[in-house]
Amino acid sequence: MKERVNMNYDQLNTIGSDEAGVGDYFGPMTVCAAHVPTEKVALLKELGVKDSKNLSNGTVDKLARDIIHIVPYSLVILDNPSYNEKIDAGWNIVKLKAVLHDHCIRNVYEKLDDGAQQDVQAIVIDQFTTENAYRKYVPDPFRPELIHQETKAESKSIAVACASILARSKYLEQMENLNRNLKTTVPRGASGKTDAFAAKIADRHGMDYLDNMTKKHFKSRQKVMDLLRKKGSM
Repeated sequence: MKERVNMNYDQLNTIGSDEAGVGDYFGPMTVCAAHVPTEKVALLKELGVKDSKNLSNGTVDKLARDIIHIVPYSLVILDNPSYNEKIDAGWNIVKLKAVLHDHCIRNVYEKLDDGAQQDVQAIVIDQFTTENAYRKYVPDPFRPELIHQETKAESKSIAVACASILARSKYLEQMENLNRNLKTTVPRGASGKTDAFAAKIADRHGMDYLDNMTKKHFKSRQKVMDLLRKKGSM
């Protein structure tokens, strides 16, 4: 499971996986794996599938609606209560990613027929840890001889680009649901703006209410409590 340099994954039958929402205080973590056989690469590129970081939210949603009809995929939404429960139990973000990537890769592989399974030539993961750490958290990874960890994998493998678009689209959908529930627009990321927004919610509804829609281990949580103390709400 080593990084391979200058491999053309789009000439291989590939499973790619990526995640979204990891750096956002609000909202869930989504992880997706997608299988792209070589004969689907040209169509996906023609549709405009590429590194989702270079795509608008609207384009991501449109492409996601196309991708789900073209390639098999497996997607997991780790909601905030489940995310926080794992962190409270001693999991770290690397373990969460490793376990969920492996889970989605296995699931999408199981969706393939026997011939397609035998034809899988590479599994590409957007690199988030070392090989040793991945093996530590996933002692029996799926098909380790096929796994390639790549930095900027979205730009190197259209299978990873598909997975990234699907993961991001689902994350955005979950955030839209949160926007509707709160009747406002929830800020993305983790910043002073996010902290101030979260403090208003906690001031109105309490920390337990806020924790149910955020990732508790973020430093943002302490900043929110500091803001509430300054205001005299804690």
